[in-house]
Amino acid sequence: MTLIFGNSGPGLSVQHAYRPSSDSEALSNYNSHPCVACGAKEFAESLPEAGTLQLGSILFKTLPKPCSCCGYTNEVFFIVNNLLHQLDSAVPRAEEAIALARDNGILPDPFLEEQFLASKIAIHQGKLDAAAAINWQIADRLPQSFLPFYSLGFIYGRQERYLDSLEAYEEALKRNPKHSESLANKAAMLMRLSRLREAGIAYEQWRAMNPEETVVLAVEEGMFGTVKVTDTAEFRTLWIGNQSQGTVCKKPAANECEPTCRPGPGFLPNSFFAIGFLLVGCKLPHSSGLVLGLGCGAGIVMSLACFPQTRLTVVEIDPVVIRLCLTFFPLVQHYIDAGRLEIVEADAEAFLASNRKQFDFIQLDMYQGNNEFSPQYGSVEFVKLMKTSAPLLFANIIGKLDEPHLHRVLAAFDEAGDPIHSLYPSLPIDEKETTYKNWLGLNHDVVIPADFIPFADLSPDRVEPDKLEGVRGNFAALRKNAVSRSQVLSYVDKFNLNI
Repeated sequence: MTLIFGNSGPGLSVQHAYRPSSDSEALSNYNSHPCVACGAKEFAESLPEAGTLQLGSILFKTLPKPCSCCGYTNEVFFIVNNLLHQLDSAVPRAEEAIALARDNGILPDPFLEEQFLASKIAIHQGKLDAAAAINWQIADRLPQSFLPFYSLGFIYGRQERYLDSLEAYEEALKRNPKHSESLANKAAMLMRLSRLREAGIAYEQWRAMNPEETVVLAVEEGMFGTVKVTDTAEFRTLWIGNQSQGTVCKKPAANECEPTCRPGPGFLPNSFFAIGFLLVGCKLPHSSGLVLGLGCGAGIVMSLACFPQTRLTVVEIDPVVIRLCLTFFPLVQHYIDAGRLEIVEADAEAFLASNRKQFDFIQLDMYQGNNEFSPQYGSVEFVKLMKTSAPLLFANIIGKLDEPHLHRVLAAFDEAGDPIHSLYPSLPIDEKETTYKNWLGLNHDVVIPADFIPFADLSPDRVEPDKLEGVRGNFAALRKNAVSRSQVLSYVDKFNLNI
């Protein structure tokens, strides 16, 4: 790969950086600097903003210079010592600072600088084999450097050589275990290879190295929109579009809840609708259930944790949701391994139509993100289809009293001959309430044991008290907010709704 400047062109490295003595000289240097990929020149009226970096006593900046001809973004190096020396004589001039850095052996290897630049240009030009060859040359000359292997991981990933990419990132991490970008990319390659358990472990290691307030762990396009996993210091959430598909507390961690599980968020949900799973558990603590819709598995995991004799089959149509759930919510995989949980990738209606197994209950929780309702909600035929597989039906309905959707779902159960008996709204009924809320509906009465307390055996020293009290408070509110079908039905006439 031939550079426009050769290996010692001005502005290409710290050693050969421009050394202006005035702002006008700096702008002139910037405008005269051609694109190293194609030779074109771009002219600007002012320099872009950039922070000042330091190498020994060298104070320098790398200014981006995008090329409109080929799309390559150049990095133009400026040593600003001469400019700062005019303001403070204690700052050494550029030549003196470079000489000191050279004497101290801290200047970057010129071979590395040239070759990495050549590799970057080759990647930009789509010459990935050439870029790989350059990085192998670097690795041969500097076998202890992690950088060529990091670059090889990126190159092989672009070529969809995922196993080679993974191996390259692992080599980079052997040489620099704290390089978080190599670790994140290793996790991404493991996901590409469907090695989800290992990917989850790698992501948890990366998160421990990057404990920022909020991060997005993954973003993929699913069947119903963008699926992403966000992570804060306290919670992890799976989203479709702008609608949460479940949030789980990170403490106690999964490996604290179940010692044989890998690290990750545990079994305490932070979502009201997940608490509704406890209703079915209270009625049928020794049972086999079918859940339609996976989300992040918050309610599923909580149900299995609270009721050890429960077994669940989950039907989820979107493979992206399944993959992200298994990667970032490890207790789901744990219960699969324990034989208490099965996930089936299928359309719920098609699954029910072909199902010959009888379940004790079905939990309906299928939403497509952005408060969009699955067409099965409100379908009389779908309710009848569910009845053929289980006597107890539980539905999570997202709606408002003054809109038709809630009432249409209830009407479908009525027409199917199996009306909803009780509803448990996330907030007390208030006809002035205009926000969406969860309505947890069951076609049978549920008697909650007076002494039932969610996670009663959970030791206080294993969990943040407010998170545990949040779960228990939501469950208490759920019980308190319970209303009959007839109470909700009265609002159809009150709001003059067309069902």
